[in-house]
Amino acid sequence: MRLFSSIVALCTVLYLSGCVTQPKPDYSTFFDHQPHSILVVPPANKTTAVDAPAVFLTTVSAAFAERGYYVFPVFLVQDILNDLGATDEGTVAAIPPGKFKEVFGTDSILYVTITDWTTSYVVLASNIIVGAEYRLVDAATGTVLWTAKQKVVHNSNQGGGGGGLIGALVVAAVKAAVTATTVQYRPIALQANTIVAKRSGYGLPAGPYHPEFQKDREQFK
Repeated sequence: MRLFSSIVALCTVLYLSGCVTQPKPDYSTFFDHQPHSILVVPPANKTTAVDAPAVFLTTVSAAFAERGYYVFPVFLVQDILNDLGATDEGTVAAIPPGKFKEVFGTDSILYVTITDWTTSYVVLASNIIVGAEYRLVDAATGTVLWTAKQKVVHNSNQGGGGGGLIGALVVAAVKAAVTATTVQYRPIALQANTIVAKRSGYGLPAGPYHPEFQKDREQFK
């Protein structure tokens, strides 16, 4: 059992390495500008997964809308940007924030950079990893209102097995293979967005369409 315990311990350490303690944000600028609406631009992609931006874009709106903000329909925004010639992350990043306000009437712009979109193998486990960086900018002034980072690791080694050491190793190997072939990235990206938006003291304060609007400030001091 010592070998199996060592394997589990190693997998646990590598799993927890995805959880990074972040410094407490300063929300004074956020509350000074207090956005009511958020426009999400197509994500930038630092990974080799070419499909990551399209999949990730489908997962952003719900988490931020549930925090009480009006989130512009992401694919309508993408279509309009395409019509304006902003067809890649470079041209989107070059657009001044004020132009987004002029065209869409938004209060703020959410820029997302995908930093992880990978499957890794650790001994007899597999990890599906989704990570992103977030930057919310005031559309009128270009002032940064909020930044955050989030990484979610889905680990196949989430349960034991009977039959002693050999049985446990076989179960772990099967779980790793199944996770690597069947787990989709979208639900993990959804989880990342939900965590980053709702995390007490680090996420977004409740917006004007949330019942806790102006009531949760103590969490963000």
